[in-house]
Amino acid sequence: MQTQIKPQIRIGPVFFDGNADPVFDYGTTHVAHAPMTNPTPAAFTYNGELYLGPGKVATSGVKTFSLAPGETKVVDFAITMPNVEGTWPVLIDVFVGVDLIAAYQATEDVSVVIAPAIDIGPIIWD
Repeated sequence: MQTQIKPQIRIGPVFFDGNADPVFDYGTTHVAHAPMTNPTPAAFTYNGELYLGPGKVATSGVKTFSLAPGETKVVDFAITMPNVEGTWPVLIDVFVGVDLIAAYQATEDVSVVIAPAIDIGPIIWD
């Protein structure tokens, strides 16, 4: 009888661009760094997606990465902040094939701010 090793992963903590305070301007792109560890004695290829809020107001898209047995690697997820002001949890889903093996929520939320701005063109006199 052969034992099948089920895929597992340990995630976190997640941090953005070295920022201690994850408050960003709308439309800017930032990189979230997520340490990933394969705690099993088998290598696996994973598909991870980082997104903001359960409604996915912004997403990194799916990123594929592989981990050898016991390996830890920092996986970078680039994400563009939405054009909506608000605060959202940072979530990561990790799949092996079609199986969701981890649903992670970072300890800090991300806030997007929209600062007031105006462009004033040249004054035209009649």
